[in-house]
Amino acid sequence: MTAEDTREAYSKLLEVFREDEIDAPNVELMLNRVRQFREVAGKAGVRGLSSVELAALDSHICKAIGARVKRSLPLDWTPYHSLAEYVGRHRSPSTELFTTNYDMLLEEALEHQQVPYFDGFVGSSRPFLDQKAIEDGEVPQRWARLWKLHGSINWRFNKTSKVVVRTDRQEDGDELLIHPSHLKYDESRRMPYLVMADRLKTFLKRGERPVALFILGYSFGDEHINEALIDCLRSNPSAACFAIQYDALSRYPAAVKLATENSNLSVMAKDRAVIRRREAGWLMRPTGDVAALADIFTAGPEAAGTDSDAPRPCEFEIGNFARFGDLLRLVSSTVAEAR
Repeated sequence: MTAEDTREAYSKLLEVFREDEIDAPNVELMLNRVRQFREVAGKAGVRGLSSVELAALDSHICKAIGARVKRSLPLDWTPYHSLAEYVGRHRSPSTELFTTNYDMLLEEALEHQQVPYFDGFVGSSRPFLDQKAIEDGEVPQRWARLWKLHGSINWRFNKTSKVVVRTDRQEDGDELLIHPSHLKYDESRRMPYLVMADRLKTFLKRGERPVALFILGYSFGDEHINEALIDCLRSNPSAACFAIQYDALSRYPAAVKLATENSNLSVMAKDRAVIRRREAGWLMRPTGDVAALADIFTAGPEAAGTDSDAPRPCEFEIGNFARFGDLLRLVSSTVAEAR
C-alpha cells in the first residue's frame, strides 16, 4: 500500500473510534483494535477496513512505536544506570526484572554496568526465544533475569518459520512483535506473551522464601497482568507487592481498587497511599523525620499556629524515576562502604 492508502485506512480507523464514542484512542488501543479486526476480517473486511488495510495499519503502528521509543541512554548517569548498578551489587538467583516497556534502555544500562542477564533468547546471529530455557531457569545464578511482558522493538515474528527472534535486522516474513495487551493470536505469536506472564506468576508464587515485588510506573492498565498479579498474591500470603506511583493517588483508580481488596498489595502515590487495605495521606514530623527521610519525602508547608513538631502532610517522591534512581544509588554506595 502507498502512504496515501495508509492515511486513508487510518482515517477509517479513527472514524470507527468516533462511532464507538472513543474520542482520544492511544496507540496501544488502536493496535489492539486493528488486531482484533484482523482476526475476523477474512476477505470481506471489518467495518469498512479490508484485510490489506488492517495488515498495513498493524505494520505502520508498530513501526511508529519503534521509531518513537528507539532511543539510547545519554552519556551522563541516569536512573537506569542506578538500577543496573543496584542489580549488579545485589544480584542473586531471585533477582528478576519485569517491564512493560518496548524500549531497550534497561538492556543498555545493564550492559553498561556489565551485569549479565538472561531475557529468554539464545543465539548470536538471530537469537531465538527458548521457552524451555525460560521455564527450566537453568542459567548461571549470578545472572539477572529480564522479562519484557509486552514485547520489544527488537522482537520479530517470522510468518514463514513461526519463530520469534531478537534482532534489529529485518528479513523476509518478519513482523515486529509488540504485545500491548493479551489477544488471541495464533499459538506461535502468542507464546512469548504467555511465557513472560508465567515468569511473573512463578516469581510471585515462590514459596521457599518471602517475595517482594516493587512496581514503578505501571498504572494497572493491563487486565491480564492485573489478574495474574492478584491471583498470585492471594495464593502466596508471604508475597508483598509495592506499587510506587508518580502522581496523586486519585489518578490510579484501578490500583486503588485492587489494593483495598488485597492486603499484600500496597499503592504508594505522591499524596496518599493504600497500605494493608487502608487509605490515608502521608504525614511526617518536621524535626525528626525530615533529616531521616529527606531522600524519600518532601515536607509540606508548616501550618500557622501549630506545634512545630506536629505531624503535617508531606509528599512521597520515589514515584519520580529520577528520585528512585537517586535512592538506589545511595543504597548501593552505602552497602559498598559497609563492605
